[in-house]
Amino acid sequence: METKRCSIKITNQADYIDLLKLYNDTKVWDYLGGQRSSQQIEDRITEWINPQENCHYWTVRELVSGAFVGSILLTPHYDGEYTQISYMFLSSFWGNGFAFEAVSQVLCHSFEVKTYKKIFAEAQSANTSSCALIKKLGFYEIKRVIRFDAEQVIFSIDLPKP
Repeated sequence: METKRCSIKITNQADYIDLLKLYNDTKVWDYLGGQRSSQQIEDRITEWINPQENCHYWTVRELVSGAFVGSILLTPHYDGEYTQISYMFLSSFWGNGFAFEAVSQVLCHSFEVKTYKKIFAEAQSANTSSCALIKKLGFYEIKRVIRFDAEQVIFSIDLPKP
């Protein structure tokens, strides 16, 4: 997939070093439960490169330079009923619209190729930038829960009507 500024491809072994950069960007983990151990990072990257059947992982790169920007994930939500979209972008790319552009494309693609009736997104309420992005993408808040020792906002977006 491509957008005006991004290339979005299924994550593979060639993305390993870039994914390590993402996991070592401490700002990324401020609202994601904190830094992970080396073994947790290794396990997670392996999972992204070799996903389970109901999980999808994409690597986002800047179209012109090929620079790694971040990742987008489509995985089962914690409630087990719906699918969740998540994203992590290097902090050096924050505030430039890359996340909105890339996540919008993945959402459109996901509704076109899958039979999702709705997709969830979840963010810490303290992460006001992420919550604002999720709302800008068209999600609406459905509830708040305490998870990972912090208040989380669960959002939903419904399959667009034809």
